Amino acid sequence: QQLQGILCASPSPCVVSLGDLGESKSVDQTEQIFSGTSASFRLASAYLNSYGYPFEVITGNHDLEGMDEFSTDGANLEAFCNILGKPKPYFKREVANKTLLIGLATTAFRDAVYSSHEVYVDDEQLRWFEETLKSCPASDGWRVFVFSHAPPTGSGLRVVQALHVVNGCCWLNHSKSNAGRFIELVKEHRCIKAWFSGHFHLGQDYQDSITFPDGDRRGSCVFAQTGVMGSRSSRDKRRQSRLIRGNRKGFTISTIDHGEPGRRGGGKG
Repeated sequence: QQLQGILCASPSPCVVSLGDLGESKSVDQTEQIFSGTSASFRLASAYLNSYGYPFEVITGNHDLEGMDEFSTDGANLEAFCNILGKPKPYFKREVANKTLLIGLATTAFRDAVYSSHEVYVDDEQLRWFEETLKSCPASDGWRVFVFSHAPPTGSGLRVVQALHVVNGCCWLNHSKSNAGRFIELVKEHRCIKAWFSGHFHLGQDYQDSITFPDGDRRGSCVFAQTGVMGSRSSRDKRRQSRLIRGNRKGFTISTIDHGEPGRRGGGKG
């Protein structure tokens, strides 16, 4: 209800999910986990549609875990798209004049060379991302907001050292030779104003849950960690979402605290 009230007051509302739509189970359980299944996609679709406003969704690493139901990553991705009503697991959406949302999806789990939980943006999708950015020059007044399940290397966001870093699944394309390409694109394209990611299941109130442009290191981009909504999915008991609102001067990024109804914090971008 709180989120619906905010969306209702927006001139161009849109909900974006960063993936991991279902919960995994403990490794000592052998039955099919819920995440990555048709049932998890149907539940997520019903929830996202319940807002009554447009929504976009990208895959997280756990959304390709439907191992018993789907024999290939392609079949798992196809079910994800079909059930959620999306043509592809990644997206672009213009929400206002020269204001573009771009979502990048992970496409490999079974086919991963190293960690199955590495968030992998395939070559075709990366080329699409590059071409899309070229068509939105900052000199023409474009503002681009990027969404991915994991952050790019170089973002400076808080990570889980003992899990994601050591297992090679911390940043986008972590083990690949093109892992640094994403931060290079941020530097090349000043139209990218903010980049939102999740993956670590951490709250948003750490000092390094949000980072700001730092000389030539991060272009003109603010990087923001995004939390989780479900209590069982949180690593630090925080349950939070991000709220982005544009204004004449730029945009603001706020926190919706699902653990404390009505609490909302904010910052300027």
